[in-house]
Amino acid sequence: MRIWLRWKILLFTVPPLLAVALAALWTVQQTVSAEARRNIDADLKRASTLFETKLAERAGYLSMASRVIAEDPRFFSALTLPGTYRDPQVRATVAGVARSFAGITRTDLFEVYDARGHLIASVGPEESDERDRSAIVLPALAGRPQTAVSATADRHYQVAATPVVAGRRVVGSLLLGDRIGRKVAEELRELTRSEVTFLTNRVITGTTLDHEEDRAAVLRALGAERDRLAGGARVVEIRTQGQVRLTLFDRLPEAGSRGGSYYAMQRSLDTETAFLREIQARLVELGILGAIVALLSGLVISQRITSPIRKLVRGAEEMERGNYDYPLEVNSRDEMGYLAARFDVMRQHQRAYVGNLQEIARLKSHFLSVASHELRTPVSVIRGYNDLLSAGLMGPTTAAQKKALEAVGRAALTLHRIAEDATRLAQIEGDRLSLNLTEHDIGALLWRAVDMARSEAKGRSVEVILDTGRHVGTAIVDGPRMTEAVANLVRNGIRFTPDGGSVEVNAIREEGMLVIEVADSGIGISEEQAKGLFDPAVMIRDSKHHHSSDTLEFNSEGLGLGLSIARGIVQVHGGTIEVESSLGRGSRFRIRIPVGAARLDPHVEGGPHRPRGALEHEPPLEFAPADSSARRALSSGGNDRHNDRKAAGPRGPATRRASAPTQRGTRPRPKGPKGSKRTNRVPGRKRLRPPR
Repeated sequence: MRIWLRWKILLFTVPPLLAVALAALWTVQQTVSAEARRNIDADLKRASTLFETKLAERAGYLSMASRVIAEDPRFFSALTLPGTYRDPQVRATVAGVARSFAGITRTDLFEVYDARGHLIASVGPEESDERDRSAIVLPALAGRPQTAVSATADRHYQVAATPVVAGRRVVGSLLLGDRIGRKVAEELRELTRSEVTFLTNRVITGTTLDHEEDRAAVLRALGAERDRLAGGARVVEIRTQGQVRLTLFDRLPEAGSRGGSYYAMQRSLDTETAFLREIQARLVELGILGAIVALLSGLVISQRITSPIRKLVRGAEEMERGNYDYPLEVNSRDEMGYLAARFDVMRQHQRAYVGNLQEIARLKSHFLSVASHELRTPVSVIRGYNDLLSAGLMGPTTAAQKKALEAVGRAALTLHRIAEDATRLAQIEGDRLSLNLTEHDIGALLWRAVDMARSEAKGRSVEVILDTGRHVGTAIVDGPRMTEAVANLVRNGIRFTPDGGSVEVNAIREEGMLVIEVADSGIGISEEQAKGLFDPAVMIRDSKHHHSSDTLEFNSEGLGLGLSIARGIVQVHGGTIEVESSLGRGSRFRIRIPVGAARLDPHVEGGPHRPRGALEHEPPLEFAPADSSARRALSSGGNDRHNDRKAAGPRGPATRRASAPTQRGTRPRPKGPKGSKRTNRVPGRKRLRPPR
């Protein structure tokens, strides 16, 4: 998938800024949240200390009040009256004295006990639990004043017990106490800004919490933390009604050995961190604003960077199409402007270079055309006199002379073949190759091509297999031309396949296409070389180590025109030719020809004109160093391994030409230079020529 440069720039500019903003937001949130948590913990501990201090002050007040009352003669004299705690008169007298003092202290508990710890009078609005009072009263009767927190089934009291002494003996005990309940919790809430709850025996004895759900959550949390409170206060999180409360649990001071008395102080984390949420909202707004600014900045920056680059890309595309005057319109004085200026200079150099290459190619084609025509006349004369001398029409010849004449004949045939190949290549490159389209049986056409190639492979042990098991029918093609193209591929396969190998030829029809394959088991070429095999601007073989043969000798080289001619013939038919090859695994050439595409050739009578494939759309030129550019441009293309370098081997007299350049009845070819007339054929006689 192609990713445009603009999106790459945005990808590398916007996400990092967003990541930094998110990281900053997360860091601020975590830092402030942790700090808020620490502050709330500290506040809860300070509130706990304040509560315990307040309880100590209340205990001191109760202790002092009970001592003052116990030392009052009116009070302790009432306990010295004769009688027991069961005596109604004694109880009434003590109760009357106690009420007078209870009106002054206004405590919730005001209880008087005799010297044996029996309750004589209880004049306060509430009464203590009988099970807990002995732990407080008995030490007081022993002469030790006591302060403690007492608990009933659903209440807590802070109490002070003082011995009543008369005549240096303890005659009773006075117990004063105030309830620890909702009133105390509300006072603590005002002082500490915390919700306060008192609990005993899994029962709430006083709280500032209004909702039953909140109270139940406190009881559940206490049940989970009860065993851990032996080590001191615990701070936990309690989630109720969509909010989080930090809760401090601890035992009530002076609760006694029986325990079961606790208090909880809560602070709302959501309330305490409301400012944090406000900061977060502001940060989110800033983050969104920063993202928008970053996106707009990225778009502007990418536009300023990519706009001149897109113009350069468009200029390169236009240059590939041959338009070297496309306006770049890059006027900036920065690096992009400098790049555009250098690109324009390079474009002008490229125009001049391509023009030179085109002129060189035209001169090469003209040279090949002229040279081939100029070679035909002397070669025809040499072959004619050679035939006369060999036939003895100009006198008898000796055996040595006959051997010499055979060598001359083979050399003349080689020169004639070179001239024919050069002419054919010049026709292809000059767009002057004409076709004589008729209906041909493909099987017979392939047989002729294989037979032509095998006749030149004398002395080779390469098996050529023609797969005719699948009948592909007929096709409208130029029979001799197509035979020549296939024969060149078969020759190429034989030449670069060692003895014992094989070359296989077959044809199929595939989605309206005629597909001809020539596969060999030879030495192959690399994939990189295969990509430029049909590029006429690239020469793969090493001309300094050139070795040719007049037969299809293994790994020998000719002029390297075979594949170029085969490609040109296939393209004139409107088809394509491709190769698959790898070193040591052989090569596979595949010709694809549309069944009706050959009718579109411009040289066919009545056919519409159109460009012929790769002849008008050559691959981009491979630029060579200055000292070798001319040599590459003048090369006819090909390959040091897979171009079919036609051999100059001897041909038997029975080998006949099966693919004449132009048969009778076709459009005449362009005439060669003056003085290069071809020898007319004798009617009824077939001229012996080496198979193509």
